[in-house]
Amino acid sequence: MDSVARRVQRFVTSRRLILLAPALLLLTLIAWAFSSPVGSSPDEDYHLVSIWCETEDPAACEMSADEDSATVPEALLEVACFAFDSDTSAACQRGIDFTGAPDSETERGNFYGGYPPLFHSVLSLFVGDHIEVSVLTMRVAISIIFTALASALFYLLPPHRRPTLVWSWAVTMVPIGLFIVASVNPSTWAIAGVGFGWLALAGFFESQGWRKVGLAALFALSVIMATGSRGDASMYMALAIVATIVLTVRRSRRYLLESILPLAAVIYCAFAFRVSRPPEAITQGLPSGGGGGGEDSPVVSVFSRVIPTLFDIPGLWMGVFGRGWGLGWVDTAMPALVWVAALSCFLGAGLTAGTRADVRKALVLGGGVIVLLAFPTAVLVAAGEAVGENLQPRYLLPLIVLFAGVLFWVPEGKSITFSRPQRLIVIGSLAMAHAVALFLQLSRYVTGFDDLGVDLDGSIEWWWSGFASPLTVWVLGSLSFAVLLVLTLGRDHAVELERRERAFEQREDVVEQLADALDLQEVRR
Repeated sequence: MDSVARRVQRFVTSRRLILLAPALLLLTLIAWAFSSPVGSSPDEDYHLVSIWCETEDPAACEMSADEDSATVPEALLEVACFAFDSDTSAACQRGIDFTGAPDSETERGNFYGGYPPLFHSVLSLFVGDHIEVSVLTMRVAISIIFTALASALFYLLPPHRRPTLVWSWAVTMVPIGLFIVASVNPSTWAIAGVGFGWLALAGFFESQGWRKVGLAALFALSVIMATGSRGDASMYMALAIVATIVLTVRRSRRYLLESILPLAAVIYCAFAFRVSRPPEAITQGLPSGGGGGGEDSPVVSVFSRVIPTLFDIPGLWMGVFGRGWGLGWVDTAMPALVWVAALSCFLGAGLTAGTRADVRKALVLGGGVIVLLAFPTAVLVAAGEAVGENLQPRYLLPLIVLFAGVLFWVPEGKSITFSRPQRLIVIGSLAMAHAVALFLQLSRYVTGFDDLGVDLDGSIEWWWSGFASPLTVWVLGSLSFAVLLVLTLGRDHAVELERRERAFEQREDVVEQLADALDLQEVRR
């Protein structure tokens, strides 16, 4: 048994084997991209109309004279025929013509500046004659971009920062994160931009040479992606930059000069927020409560809602892991097995990592808790809504990923070490939660929950034409994610770094001994 364990350990810690991680991540995201039909992500009909109308091609979208409505293919308006009814499979799309010309007028699109246009504009490059093919191409393209950013950041970061990247994403992406990242919802760029951008900036401050240049470029790209996706992501990005500066600031002229980059980024975020999503649009889509209740004292009425709302906000945080909030149009419910396993991994690993803190890390974590409480409370109170009505957990996911990253931040002189049993528990729990979530995601659209069964291929009501079967997609997606966890979380990074440092020191000792021997030989001569 010991020899088998050692072989597994050598297999996991092989430096060459980590090169498989990007392919496994991409395969996982593609499995999620194909797990649901066109129109399955939140408000996808709205975003599809917005994407088609960014093409400026009359064969795809014809804008009205005042540009407050557009004529688009009717299919774009009908794709979400299954929304809000988990018993209805995607078979309702059979009568939809996905190759039709613009023939239906709609006002449901990004015609009033509710979203920055960049995300929709980039995806409009993939608009073709067939809507299903176009949307699948978009999902795959987004998955490739996400994988490329994650891989580039892992490669460019200093080795002691790589565990922060790996752990913070692993414990926050199951299940809603993976579903959103592989969709055509703008939240995917908000999550990626904030989640990658702050760590790229931290690596920029700690690196030299070409790595510093690469991390600066990656940070700039992340800022552009975040600010070009959602208005609130501009604010999140600015907060992430401030948090990074608090963690890395030092008294030196060099740091002061390097701070010009994040300062320019904060100014750009403020400008992008004001231009693309004015302050009054923060609660757009949320019914207004009029700022208060009673006619005699509206201010008192507002404050009377603050405390109850504040106390319920942690329910939104738990929604990131599937508690009380489903996938899709919030209609694909996740069982307790999924959210308990995912949340337990976040809390367990996060508490272990959080104990390795200094004053800076503690300050940022405390500020993060305040922001995660105050921001959704302010939005809901201003809209006159309660927790659970319209503000969704995915809006907070960029901040959750950032918070997790700070939890796994390693202050100077400290390290985070997980024992082998701890790592195995996390890997097993996340792999199980992911497999169950992906299975239910597929079942919801292939058969509907009214015909839920063990065999995904047993009674297929809907599936992609000419593609691998639902069961094959589930097996490949589940296995690829499980192996990805083994390769990334199964490595004891702290021990590995210490081993490398000892090996480096031993090489230095050998070099010094050889130099001393040569000097002695010269003296004797």
